[in-house]
Amino acid sequence: MPQNAPVLRDIHVPEVSMWWPLAPGWWVLIALALIAVAIAIHAWRRRVARRRRADAVLAELHAARERHAVDGDAAAFAASVNQLLRRVARLRDPRSVTLSGDAWARALAAQAPRADVALLVALDAAMYRPRADIDVAGTCRDADAWIRAALRRSSRVTA
Repeated sequence: MPQNAPVLRDIHVPEVSMWWPLAPGWWVLIALALIAVAIAIHAWRRRVARRRRADAVLAELHAARERHAVDGDAAAFAASVNQLLRRVARLRDPRSVTLSGDAWARALAAQAPRADVALLVALDAAMYRPRADIDVAGTCRDADAWIRAALRRSSRVTA
């Protein structure tokens, strides 16, 4: 061998990584994990939005009660609480906004079955009376319970 000749070495194969490329089963598992994370984030956002909506509605109910405590206007209190109930009812069943009397009572009872709606139905007529005699504390208690129950149920009424 000549003295000036380069020294040749053996062929070096690059190291093979055993984890890449991933097998199809791993891709399916990653896709399922991403879908599960997306569903969890969506459910969490809906829950937070529902809680914020309920808090806003209940704050509006308590503001109506405080306004009544200041001015004593029972008709205005009845009108604002009745409007609030109809807005919450519209979230679940858009047709319930136009109801009155017994149909309105059935709609209230259907949307929150465990709530007592007797005082709430009376608001429909009390807001038109010049001197409405309303149990404000009882109405607020029943409206609070009805709103919580109606907003807790997540599915809309169909048909």
